[in-house]
Amino acid sequence: MRVADLAGGVMNILLVEDDPGIGRFVHRGLMAEGYMVEWQTSGRRARPRLASGLFHAAILDLGLPDMDGADLCREVRRDGVDLPICMLTARASLDEKLEGFRCGADDYLTKPFSFEELLARLAVMVRRREGRDAERLSLGSLAIDIRARTAQIERKPLDCSRREFDLLLCLTRQAGQVVSRSQILDMAWGTDADVTENSVDVYVGYLRKRLAAHACAPDLLTVRGVGFMLRHGTKA
Repeated sequence: MRVADLAGGVMNILLVEDDPGIGRFVHRGLMAEGYMVEWQTSGRRARPRLASGLFHAAILDLGLPDMDGADLCREVRRDGVDLPICMLTARASLDEKLEGFRCGADDYLTKPFSFEELLARLAVMVRRREGRDAERLSLGSLAIDIRARTAQIERKPLDCSRREFDLLLCLTRQAGQVVSRSQILDMAWGTDADVTENSVDVYVGYLRKRLAAHACAPDLLTVRGVGFMLRHGTKA
């Protein structure tokens, strides 16, 4: 099964490799498998592409002519780039492999390699990332990790009580839509909860104060007579 099949569409891969022979081999092979591939030979030119959000995964050579691939990976991870990256390199020692993982690579494949193994590793990386993405929500600068039950705004923690987090999660899942008090009670408290709709107003007030402490937070609006809506922030 191709990675393209897993996502129900064409997968876009960034290949960063300066060796023309290996680059052509990987590029042609991936294209033949139904991928879209952009091939870069320079680390400096590749860096903005890695951060562009246009790719599903990247194959990154460590031995680039203008910079070390490990340094490039470390830089984009420091900038918050969450793209699956497979290191492709002739460096085969254990220390060098460990360094590849320490700099933020998701996988590591040493040359020479079989094309079938590269395909398999790409599939695993993307599948793993898709699983993690299903556990996350975002709205503008707000990012929610559902499994960890944490929220951040511009990568700064948003401190919430358990109930406030449940309310935030409910509103974020319905972002841009008006959610009634009864719907919020069902989703954030549960259908069997012995509480009134006034509790929703109280916790909306608590959550609104939490969000107000962050200039780029989403707007939590009251729609009179209907309910509440969370939308992308319009604050300056």
